Amino acid sequence: MKKFLTALICAVTVMLSAFGLTACGGDKGEVAVYMPDGATALSMARLMTENKSFEKEVSYHVVDGTVIQTYVTGENPAADICVLPVNLASKLLGDGKTYKMLGTLTHGNLYLLKKSGADITKDNIASLTGKTVGVIQLAQVPGLTFEVILKDAGLQDKVNLKAVTPAEVLPPEADCDYYVVPEPAATTKVNATSGKLSFAGSLQELYGEGHGYPQAVIVAKNSLIEQSPEFIKGFLTAVEDNSEWLLGDGIEAYFNDIVGAINKNMASGSQSTITVAALNKQVITNCAIKFVKSEVCKTEVNSFLEKLIAVNATSASAVSDSFYYNA
Repeated sequence: MKKFLTALICAVTVMLSAFGLTACGGDKGEVAVYMPDGATALSMARLMTENKSFEKEVSYHVVDGTVIQTYVTGENPAADICVLPVNLASKLLGDGKTYKMLGTLTHGNLYLLKKSGADITKDNIASLTGKTVGVIQLAQVPGLTFEVILKDAGLQDKVNLKAVTPAEVLPPEADCDYYVVPEPAATTKVNATSGKLSFAGSLQELYGEGHGYPQAVIVAKNSLIEQSPEFIKGFLTAVEDNSEWLLGDGIEAYFNDIVGAINKNMASGSQSTITVAALNKQVITNCAIKFVKSEVCKTEVNSFLEKLIAVNATSASAVSDSFYYNA
């Protein structure tokens, strides 16, 4: 009789699991959240630092930005919630069949560094004519955004763009006149070169109306949205609170905790590019972390995607209305 009951319980557990339900000792409702290292990791800093509690257990995973797409693709994507560049989201998830975009999370953390010469503003951007600009991630959002800016200024074919790695962003010996570098890496580089490289401009100020652009977005699986709407609501409230917390008075006291939490949630043996020495209030401000709901930023995202496609047809895709989440 005991064996029969054991078998019956196992059979029921399997049946419940097949329908996405839970039984004792079964699915704990864990939600896996993935994000690239860098500014986007700061967008979840408070949640990771305080081990924020929700109705579901949440695990955080900070990964190299070059592989973030692997966590939202395939037959059974690992990420329930994911932060990724808007162009990748449009290409991989823009049909809205598996994921929806909950909102934008970062709005531009790209800066021009110079060896010497003039700072670059909208008024004198033509002075880049004939110059060589090294761009970290030339084929991704940093390079594409810079190309959009140059195109809008009529300079798309008048500036030499060169793909560089972070290690190749060097002082005067290098052959680049300027560099496009994201925060917080930009401040790290300026400090490491003892001022031989300095800030020369902001791509956020050079783009459009000078208020930044939708850079990274946060998406969630449709199944999670449908099954746990209250969790989604609570999670997004925490993400929104995070951006205010980062800019609050006394945040400096949490820098060690923030970096420690990010490193704790990276793959074993990996270390974040974010260091305590590189963090300050200005760096955090420069990362432009602010959650904006999909229904509010939809027009802005569509416009940015159109501009990306105009400079490189394969860089992004137009998205369907079903891609956007409506609370």
